Amino acid sequence: MGTDPRPVQARRSRLRGVRGGVVAIAALVAVLALTLEAAPTGLTSSTDAASKVPVILVHGYYGSTASFDIMAARLERRGHTVVAIDLPGNDNVENAQAIRDLVVARGWTQVAIVGHSEGGLGAREWVKFYGGRKVAVTYVSLGTPQQGLLVTCPLPESNGGQMCPGSPFLRKLNAGDETPGPLSWTSVASTTDQLVPVPATLLTGGACNVRVTGPDHSGLLTDPAVFRIVAYAIDGKPCPGTVVK
Repeated sequence: MGTDPRPVQARRSRLRGVRGGVVAIAALVAVLALTLEAAPTGLTSSTDAASKVPVILVHGYYGSTASFDIMAARLERRGHTVVAIDLPGNDNVENAQAIRDLVVARGWTQVAIVGHSEGGLGAREWVKFYGGRKVAVTYVSLGTPQQGLLVTCPLPESNGGQMCPGSPFLRKLNAGDETPGPLSWTSVASTTDQLVPVPATLLTGGACNVRVTGPDHSGLLTDPAVFRIVAYAIDGKPCPGTVVK
């Protein structure tokens, strides 16, 4: 009598099933590993309702919306609607008006705003003089020369010269309360920023001033630690730096 092949075939079938399961599990582990590697620590999605506020990103002097690509993607992964505004130029008053028009067009009643370099001045102009204090819940600046930048003094007033210490624009912006309204204010500066010195970024009036080391001026836009500070501010968490009255 011949050997019955069915038990052997059954064992082979079971082995194929086990191998298939192992391969599927390995593939799943690989996908999870890639996902975790792609998401910097602390940048995972948040279900906190406060984190769902729309965010406006304001680029700096001769910058572009593309400079915020990485930050925008990180914010979107946290559930935000994000708009990197294409500014009309380097006049902060005109830029503030453009931010106002964007908010009105979108019908937003609450927003967070993040400005890089000169963009933080246009954003602050919007808050202080163009209705932003009624809408903004969070303001964050990254490497913004809040108190001016000497190297800009030879520039025309409407093309960078507004950043000159003592310019009419800065005198008006910094007169009285630098950080008005009920919103939270955060100014982030890097000790390794070779363009804007830390003292120039100081905001008073109860603002949270945070100092980091590592990123240069443009690196403030992509550094994971800086992003966590931005996320903390938007989420309304305690100041991770120094509150200056």
